[in-house]
Amino acid sequence: MRALDRPILHWCIVAAVAAAAAVLLTVDWGVPLNVREFRNAVTAFVLLGIVAEAGFLRIGAVGSTSSVAFIPFLAGVVLFPTAWAILVAGVSYFVADAFVRRKPAIKVLYNVSCEILAIWAASSVYQLLGGQSTLVGFRPTAVPFLAGALVYFIVNQSTTVLAVSLSTAKSVPEVWRRLVGSSLVYDVVTGPIAILLAWLYVRLDLIGVLIIVVPVFLVRQIYQINLRLEQANSDLLELMVKAIEARDSYTSGHSVRVSRIARAMATDLGLGARQVELISTAALLHDVGKIYEEFAALLRKEGKLLPHERRIMRTHPVRSAELVATISTLRGAVEAAVRHHHERFDGSGYPDGLVGNDIPIGSRIIAIADTVDAMTTDRPYRPALPYQCVTAELQSLGGRQFDPELVELFCTSSRIQAVVDVHLQRVGDPRPKTVADTFADLRKAIVGQDAHGTPSPAEYRWRSTTADRLPKS
Repeated sequence: MRALDRPILHWCIVAAVAAAAAVLLTVDWGVPLNVREFRNAVTAFVLLGIVAEAGFLRIGAVGSTSSVAFIPFLAGVVLFPTAWAILVAGVSYFVADAFVRRKPAIKVLYNVSCEILAIWAASSVYQLLGGQSTLVGFRPTAVPFLAGALVYFIVNQSTTVLAVSLSTAKSVPEVWRRLVGSSLVYDVVTGPIAILLAWLYVRLDLIGVLIIVVPVFLVRQIYQINLRLEQANSDLLELMVKAIEARDSYTSGHSVRVSRIARAMATDLGLGARQVELISTAALLHDVGKIYEEFAALLRKEGKLLPHERRIMRTHPVRSAELVATISTLRGAVEAAVRHHHERFDGSGYPDGLVGNDIPIGSRIIAIADTVDAMTTDRPYRPALPYQCVTAELQSLGGRQFDPELVELFCTSSRIQAVVDVHLQRVGDPRPKTVADTFADLRKAIVGQDAHGTPSPAEYRWRSTTADRLPKS
């Protein structure tokens, strides 16, 4: 179901538009006596707002954006009457959304309406606490401004969170934690730049604007360059991993898929954005040590490994961690997550036999993601398992091989299931079969059956899908 097909979301949009319209009809649109000076100031801040909002940064793969447009918007709150501060923000948002981002009309209408409400709330609080909105005799008033800025960010973020919550059927607190997190504190702390911008404009006119705009623009460019470098590094790591996996057709793309599942799990767990990125990177690189020649023959071998071969294969987490540690920025959390991704929750794993929460959270997540991808990928000895079998197997091993809380998270998360579903659809999702049918197929293909259709004396129990029991793990 598309986000805009949800009736509740439609009513949310209608309510926002109606509230914004009521604000526009009730605010005072009077113009101060110094009409020309006032008109020039409003025009300057509208143009500045458009440039700032149009020069947004796209952050991450999900398409979220960030801009510094709140600086001229909040400066407008302390310089102009409420109606004209609303005009500055509303026009800026409309131009950026409609002509730069080219969003659908209904999203443009909702975003502009929410911005109108945020500026109206900020200006009302600012003036209620004694702040004066004027171009003449401007004097910064810290407490009213900080209160107004806080209200602006809360209203602005809340309307976004509400729309996302309604369109994704996720709880408001969950969406707030993921979208906003600690950024609200950062926004409020950087908000006072708006007072400086307003003060410089009153004192120095457009020269004052340039004094603020140029440094902010340079910082933005540096930040954008860093984002591009990080993306380039991420692309190079992914390319390297794909090259390593190319020599084994059955694991081709494995690490990329594990990284996607791990990212979804870390996000659903409520971890910070930085930690999510580190875990995603560790998941991408968890098997990178298999590039060493000692593993080449083992990866190409058909059938199960001999005991001495399995001992060699079990060194790959350490070799992977050593290789990861050669990159200075990956030492520490990423290195540890890679080293311990074959530890078991009950302490029977390798290489160090860590127990429970002593295992890094990244390693515990990767262990599940690694196993899930193995279970949902076709192997020479069995077809990909349906999602029901995957969750059943994880639950049977919770508390022994896997962190039971993470198992519960995996089994109840629609986000994680969506990531796994994409892969299952690509390999030919065997979901039409029941769980019983799937296990029957496995017994026939792997164990064999006697004349009565019962399993052979090998007493095969489905555990070979777990990461440390796979032929080439």
